[in-house]
Amino acid sequence: MTRATPRIIAFEGVDGAGKSTVIRIVAEHLRARGERVFLPREGKEHRSRPTRMIRRLTRDRRNVALEPVPELLLYAAREAQVLEEHVRPALARGEIVLLDRSLVTPMVMGVHGRGVDPGVAARIVDAASGGLEPELTLIFDVDPRTSRIRKRLDKIRTQRFRDGGRKGLAGSGFKVRVRDGYLELARERQLVVVHAERGTPAEVGARVCALLDSGTFTEPDDAGRPWWRVDPDASFEDALAGLPDLVALYFSRRMAIGRELRARLYERHPRLVAWAADLDDPLWPQIDRELPATRIERMSIRPLAETPWRTELAESFPAEVARSLRGIAGEAADALRTRLVAHAPGPVVESLSGRSDAFAVELRKRLWKQANIHERAYSLELLTDPWSVEKRRALLDEDPGTVLPTLRGLAPELADPALEAWADKAPKAVLSALMGRADDSAHRLRRELIETGREVVDSIRGLDDPASWALREACVDRWPSTVAWSLDGLLDVTPARCRVMIEACRDADPGDLFMKRRLYLLELRDQGAGAGGGADA
Repeated sequence: MTRATPRIIAFEGVDGAGKSTVIRIVAEHLRARGERVFLPREGKEHRSRPTRMIRRLTRDRRNVALEPVPELLLYAAREAQVLEEHVRPALARGEIVLLDRSLVTPMVMGVHGRGVDPGVAARIVDAASGGLEPELTLIFDVDPRTSRIRKRLDKIRTQRFRDGGRKGLAGSGFKVRVRDGYLELARERQLVVVHAERGTPAEVGARVCALLDSGTFTEPDDAGRPWWRVDPDASFEDALAGLPDLVALYFSRRMAIGRELRARLYERHPRLVAWAADLDDPLWPQIDRELPATRIERMSIRPLAETPWRTELAESFPAEVARSLRGIAGEAADALRTRLVAHAPGPVVESLSGRSDAFAVELRKRLWKQANIHERAYSLELLTDPWSVEKRRALLDEDPGTVLPTLRGLAPELADPALEAWADKAPKAVLSALMGRADDSAHRLRRELIETGREVVDSIRGLDDPASWALREACVDRWPSTVAWSLDGLLDVTPARCRVMIEACRDADPGDLFMKRRLYLLELRDQGAGAGGGADA
């Protein structure tokens, strides 16, 4: 006998856990049972226009100054609008409502993510609910690093490379706190936690459907164990062999050892394989024919004389070719820029990054109004003339989250006022701007922003000063794989000290595949061997 289905079911949890896909599976299952089902949100879009507008406002990076309580009010208003506009009418029609998020999210985001007083948050959420609560709430759980892998692969599939939202400016520590908040709430309220690390969306969806049919939720014992948690004694190559294809593709990206896998996956996942290919991959002739724009992006580090395809592809892919000229000067490059002005003025402006010669200054000023904020900000990198300083200040007022990373390399007296002003609102962007800096003010900011997460250690990559080593030692047990990668470029400088730190990293978390990958890359670089060309961390 089929048990009665809850009338409101909320699917909650961290981003990247597969909630939206499972909702569709559950909806189809319930409809097949003869139930009438309503989804207030289809995919990434809400049916409610006010809800869509609130979501855009809270995601907009330009609104980084939004304070925690007003943010919580907006999140609560978003969910309250869904309840009043869609859920109550659907219930009146006798439909089952499947919610992609509920008022659990504002509570967790506010209290655990932003530090809002729990009593204040509870009063706001209670008022927003109007007494209407889900009968069943499912907490979908994955590790934030798993979420990052999935979201990155999804962006490559969909080509949404600059679709970062405001929350991302808070750093990886924010995501960890939010995940912990969901799990704490699940324990307090005895909610069902759906571990979504290993199962496919279809498998996870089937478990949820079985719960609705029988009232009992079961899942494999290893459902919550990330794929990147591997045998501590396995080598990096052996660990790769036991992974699902796309996870292995991610971890072997830009490395020669991934070529066989990429050749096998290319027909099914051409964009992902093109992204993962190393610069000397035998697949490039085929990629060139079928996805020519990919080579533009990946080969942009090479001189113009070595890349005649830039000129050949200029008419078909003007924006991509223009951006690929960033960091390249000379008559031939500037002639190509001039040719691209009519079709890609903004990317041409961006390609002038850091240049203060007469050609660049004239072209930048002439095309300035045709470029977006990102293109303008990166065009001004390292420039300190009065015009550039004034324009950068105006851009910071408009979109600090985008502009802050472009302060990297500026003298402290020029960069620090903005970095200190926005440190609490956009710590990830501030830490990005500190890359390469070993001065006292930079290290003070790092200490103040330690709870931002791994980005603190990322910002000392390649630094050999005492304060950077002290930070590595303080963080090695917390973020060992990131500490390991911060040694990039130092093995030739201070090999003995690096070896000691590498062993400390390995001992701290020997079963972490992120760690194994980074140590593998460090070993290759120490041996003077390429990873296949252009391998990243």
